[in-house]
Amino acid sequence: MSTPPVHATQRMGETLAQYGVPYIFGVPGSSFDGVHEALAAGGLELVVCRHEQSAALMAAAVGLLTGTPGAVLVTSEAGIPNLMSALLTATTEQYPVIALHSAAPRRDRPERTHRPLDALAALRLVTTYTREVNDPDEVPETIANALRATVTPPRGAAAVVMPADVAGTPTSATVARPHRPPSSGAAPAEYIHRAAQIIRAAQQPVLLAGLRGADPEACAALRELIRVTGLPVVETFQAAGVVPRTLEEQYAGRVGLFRDQPGDVLLAHADVLITVGYDPAEYDPGLWNTDPARTVVHIDALPAQISSHYRPALELQGDVAATVGELSGELSGLPIGDRTRGAVAEQRAALAAIDQEARAAPATAAGLNPAAVILKIADSVDDDATVVSDTGPHIYLARHFRGHQPRHIVLSNGRQTPGAALPQAMTAALLRPGTQVVSVSGDDGFLSSAPEMETATRLGLHVTHVVMRDNAYDMVAFQEHLKYGRTTGVRPGEYDIPLYAGAFGARGIRAESMDAFDTELRRSLDPGGLCDPGITVIDVPVDYAHNAELFAQLHDGTPQ
Repeated sequence: MSTPPVHATQRMGETLAQYGVPYIFGVPGSSFDGVHEALAAGGLELVVCRHEQSAALMAAAVGLLTGTPGAVLVTSEAGIPNLMSALLTATTEQYPVIALHSAAPRRDRPERTHRPLDALAALRLVTTYTREVNDPDEVPETIANALRATVTPPRGAAAVVMPADVAGTPTSATVARPHRPPSSGAAPAEYIHRAAQIIRAAQQPVLLAGLRGADPEACAALRELIRVTGLPVVETFQAAGVVPRTLEEQYAGRVGLFRDQPGDVLLAHADVLITVGYDPAEYDPGLWNTDPARTVVHIDALPAQISSHYRPALELQGDVAATVGELSGELSGLPIGDRTRGAVAEQRAALAAIDQEARAAPATAAGLNPAAVILKIADSVDDDATVVSDTGPHIYLARHFRGHQPRHIVLSNGRQTPGAALPQAMTAALLRPGTQVVSVSGDDGFLSSAPEMETATRLGLHVTHVVMRDNAYDMVAFQEHLKYGRTTGVRPGEYDIPLYAGAFGARGIRAESMDAFDTELRRSLDPGGLCDPGITVIDVPVDYAHNAELFAQLHDGTPQ
């Protein structure tokens, strides 16, 4: 029996729904308006946003938090440049997301009046897969292949371009049945056995957990490995939360920007380093591997990216969860020596001292201590909370916010896109209703996506957004101070954050003391208490006076 023809756009929506895509985020445009009706017919929920970048960030967060690709819909020409930064972020940070982009009818492309832009060339710069649909019968297979590409390591963004004349054309092509990428299975048993021998012979082995080690199945296997072995663990920013509360004594910090932090120190003294799901995009090996000759055991779905500072002695390539599970059996009961135990205890004490110093730091006339603000958030949320940080505050959140659930602490350490925190937090609230969701940004990053407060209000989302305000581009200012002894061109004018938030339907509050911040934060986190569900924006003045001293510990050449 033949399938009745429908417009290509409807078949697109049906294919996305078949693959489990729950939402499509986007900004409307006349060249793709037929898609809205088609998506409604396909059962997908369209979330209308205020800007393409925010829409793409929200869609990418679906991929990060669930493993199922999110989708973003943008109109022709102007939508692409607005979209590209977010897609580059998704590809760099390896969040599964598909961008659906309309294009002018093919016959009109030579005309200057149609604002010609080589969409394919532009999108290929920031995606892992880009295709144009030139035949309506190819829609299901093109969407299916794009979705598969987004979840195949290294994951990232995919884009499908559909000219307007194709979008409106009927097709009888059937919806592609979902085909999930097959598991590669564990690494060869011989290699796993050799890895176990290397680790057992080590004097001071350390495990570095990376982004693919934070995937649900891999994380479960990794937790079992560290439970049965006692191995100390250092997390990358994107693996934040893989060490559970029950194994807290084995957590030795995070690496991602500084030198001589506890995690860096432990890595520097390791004689054998086991990397699990680590990707160089998270943190360049040249910044943390002080001894390129050290023995490295690489466990990942992808082969190692060899460099002058990353030369594994052994590669265990295969499904991360399966490989780590087999290694656990080989290493069960691994004796951890006093030297390693002492090193971990020393670095954990250093972590505790960093927090204690921050808690004791008094407020100044300029504002609160930024680390103390982050610690107050950490004290106020539960283990199921989702906490998302923008660029800038992510430095403090990575150092001071512990967290015990993977994919519940979202820290960008790839592109560090300003304004990412609020849209990503909105997605967390959409996917995890009834849980606490907090996002943190600076006053500049907040402006990059603040109009989405209206979107959040319209959707009835419950999010607390903390603006750490210093009325400056401080990530630039402290570096200017270190280089030149002064700052130039880094102080824009102040604006009224609570008033601005109120214009978009949010509840805006200014908290100028730690007690006031504590009160407003706890009130906003309790949707069943005094605060009605919705967006609460807390404006907190902070004093970054010590940033130059702190950031003198940056690795040389680290970009900001």
